[in-house]
Amino acid sequence: MTHPDSNASTAHDEQQQKQQPHPDPTHQDFHWIEGPQQGSLYGNLLETTLDLSAGIHACLQLAYASNLERAANSDADPGATAAPAIGIVYADQLMRLAIVSAGLLRDEARRQVEDLVLAE
Repeated sequence: MTHPDSNASTAHDEQQQKQQPHPDPTHQDFHWIEGPQQGSLYGNLLETTLDLSAGIHACLQLAYASNLERAANSDADPGATAAPAIGIVYADQLMRLAIVSAGLLRDEARRQVEDLVLAE
């Protein structure tokens, strides 16, 4: 059984919450570029290029290092092998991610070049 004042208490709490200002969220999107170029077509392309190229670089390093370790293991003496950083399936997935990311970056750059040509 509920207390007779519980509804009044809940209504009072809700009223107080509505009256108190809520602080603005502190999260802000990350940007490589600060200043007037931030948000421009060129600035956005540069930021996208930095993000995608760093991701492609990391994917390729992991896949390549793991493939080298597997090749070295095939030539190693028994008991002298080392585990690769990632398995074959993950290496393949990272390689495909790098390929697709590079293609997206190329397509976006091509689209922006076409937009510049049309604007002239």
